[in-house]
Amino acid sequence: MIKKWIIVSFLNVFVAGVLGFLLRIFQYYEVRFPYGNFLHTHSHIAMLGGLYQIYYVLIYLYFIPQNKNNLSSYSALFWITQSTILGMLLSFPIQGYGLFSILFSVIHILCSYYFCFITFKSITQENDLSSIFLRSALTCMLISSFGIWGLGITMGTLGKNSVLYSICIQFYLHFQINGWFLLGSLALLLRLITIKSLRIPPKIARYFYILILGGILLTFGLPLSWYFHSIYIYFVYSLGILCNIAALVLYLKYIHPFFVKISKKNDYILYLLYGCFVISFVAKNVLQLFLLVPEMAQLSHEIKNLRIGFIHLEVLGMYTTLAVVLLLIQCQWINCRNNLIQIGTFFFLLFFFISEGLLFIQGFYLYLDKGSIPYYSCVLSCISLLFPLSFGLYLMYLYQANLSLKSNSQIQ
Repeated sequence: MIKKWIIVSFLNVFVAGVLGFLLRIFQYYEVRFPYGNFLHTHSHIAMLGGLYQIYYVLIYLYFIPQNKNNLSSYSALFWITQSTILGMLLSFPIQGYGLFSILFSVIHILCSYYFCFITFKSITQENDLSSIFLRSALTCMLISSFGIWGLGITMGTLGKNSVLYSICIQFYLHFQINGWFLLGSLALLLRLITIKSLRIPPKIARYFYILILGGILLTFGLPLSWYFHSIYIYFVYSLGILCNIAALVLYLKYIHPFFVKISKKNDYILYLLYGCFVISFVAKNVLQLFLLVPEMAQLSHEIKNLRIGFIHLEVLGMYTTLAVVLLLIQCQWINCRNNLIQIGTFFFLLFFFISEGLLFIQGFYLYLDKGSIPYYSCVLSCISLLFPLSFGLYLMYLYQANLSLKSNSQIQ
């Protein structure tokens, strides 16, 4: 059953990758199609179908007691949630935000509420650091949904062009990407460290948690500063950025060495993917230092390339790579030395680093009024094909491995 969950989650990422490639290639060739509708489809399938479902599986594997009742509850919820993803995939391209797409989105939110409920219930007696991080991650997921409910109210009263409508969107994205997924990633990392009988000093663990939480809450001032120019808001988000830097220092000094030991003992593929996570984690915080300059903070919102590059840095460079690492470690039946896994990983890393470089360099070109990099759109469109190819190779391996395991179990 778990194997099917993983296959379906990776299939969602593959579909999101195909949609991302189409968005790039259609823009380059100026094909007329409902770009906005496909963009909404891509973002929803990537975040809710891909990343959310993978983290759903990881939380079940790392935190939930493996028994028949839990498997039954989580399995039913997984497939109901997946049906909403399929609904979004079919409805968003046709109608954008319409009756059916909104309906499926609302059902997905309700499913996430139930996921939080049963997970809170399962870990309520645990007070180790990883469980505290997970409870905070789930709380951020719940808080982020207030932005979605606010969208409906704002759309009906003030309209889509209002500042409050934009703030509701930023509220949702902030507590999803910088809250739920960040805390969820760290919760899983810390859980793995606990499983391996490694220990972080309690005082350091407490400081790390406070700094991460402070960074999440205070840096919401950044999107607010795009709409309200205030020295107080600037001070708040600047303090949040400094909290993030301090948390990064603690991570690199006290948590990173543990995971290096774990990944080195397994396979170089894990080491490469984890290296991508660390590079992205460091790059995210270093880039945020530029936002201490108010002009750069405003441009980070206005220049699309910088905005997309930063989101991909977190979603792909940090959360997706770490999720794959954690799955490979937990699922012993996956052979990291298989050619499909190795080539798929190479394609993914090649896509990530080249596309991020292009996005950020083009963003700075626009900032300097230098126009476009030569062949920028063409190269970015072509390189975007590597992402769905990488997960296509992962899927081929997972399908073959699942068939092999089934045949072996029948023989036995």
